[in-house]
Amino acid sequence: MDSCADEAVDLNESGEADDKNTVTTKRYLWRQIFVSSGVWSIYFVLGLGFGAPTVMIPQIRREANSTDAVTESMASWLTSVHGYSALPWVFVIPVLTRYIGRKIPFTIICIVTLVSFLLFYFSTNTTHLLISAIMQGMLLASNMTLLVVIVTEYSSPKYRGVFMIFESTVFFWGVWVANATGAFSHWKNIAYIAFVCSLYPLTVVFWPESPYWLAMKGRFEECAASHHWLKGYDKDSQCELETLIDSQKQYIKMCAENKRNVAGNRVKFIYETISTKAFYMPMFISVVVMSMYHFSGKLVCTMYAMDLINQITGSNMTSSYGMLIMDIITIVDLLQVD
Repeated sequence: MDSCADEAVDLNESGEADDKNTVTTKRYLWRQIFVSSGVWSIYFVLGLGFGAPTVMIPQIRREANSTDAVTESMASWLTSVHGYSALPWVFVIPVLTRYIGRKIPFTIICIVTLVSFLLFYFSTNTTHLLISAIMQGMLLASNMTLLVVIVTEYSSPKYRGVFMIFESTVFFWGVWVANATGAFSHWKNIAYIAFVCSLYPLTVVFWPESPYWLAMKGRFEECAASHHWLKGYDKDSQCELETLIDSQKQYIKMCAENKRNVAGNRVKFIYETISTKAFYMPMFISVVVMSMYHFSGKLVCTMYAMDLINQITGSNMTSSYGMLIMDIITIVDLLQVD
C-alpha cells in the first residue's frame, strides 16, 4: 500500500478526490450514525432498566395497599441486582468480542434484552421482575465492554468525541423517561418503550464487521471493504486504514516469531501493559470518579428518590416531580461536564 502522502498527491492531481469527498462525506457520516444509533438505543434501554425500580416498587405497593407486596429485601435486590448479574458477563463478553467479532455478541445482547423486557411486561410477581433484572445484567456488562468498542471502532476520529458524549448522556435520558412514564402512567408501560427501542439495534444484521477485528484476524481485504463502507476514501480515512493494516501485520508477524513461548510472552506483555502510566493513570482516575459517584449517595438517591422525597413531603405527586427534577439536573450537569 502506498504511503498517505503519495496517495494524497495522486488524488489531488487527478482532481477527482475532492469532488468525491464533497458528494459522499454525508453518506459516510450517516452510515456511522446508523451504526452508533443502534448502540445509543441500547444505552437508552439500559437507562430504562435502571430507572424502572424507582417508580415500579412504590406503584406495586400502592396497588396492593401494603408494603409487604415488595419486601425491603426484594426492593434492595431489584434495584441492585444488575451490578451483581453483570459480573460474569464482564469477563465473558470481551472473550466473545475478541474471538467471534463485534456483531454476534451485540446481536445476542439485543435478543436477551428483548426477552428480559417481555418477561418484565408479563410478570405477575416480584420473582419474575427479579429474573428480568438479572437478565439485564448482560446489558450492563456490555456497557462497560462491547458498546464502547463498537462506537470507537465504527466511527471516524473527528466524529468519535461527539458520538461518545451522546452515548454517555442517553443513558440518563433513559432513566428520566422511565421515571416520567412510571410517575404518570402504569409502570408496565416502560416495557413498551424498552421493547421498541430494543428492536432497532437488530439492524446490526446490516452492519459490516468491525474493520479493526478483521485486521486483527488477518482478513485485510474484508477489513479494507468494511473500512471504506464506513469511512469512505478520503485522505484521512486512507491513512487510518493504512496505519491499521500495517500495525496488525507487524503484530501478527511478532506473534508468529514468538510462537514458541506464547504463554511467557503474554504474561510479559500483560505486566508491561499494566505497569505503564498510560494504563494505570486512566484506571486510577476512573476508580476515583466512580467512587465519588457511589460514596456520595448519588446511586442511592436515584434508586430511592421517590421514597426519600415522600418521607419528607408526604405527597406522592410532590415526590414524582422532585424525582424528575433531580434527573433533569443530572443530565444538565453531565452535559456541562462533557
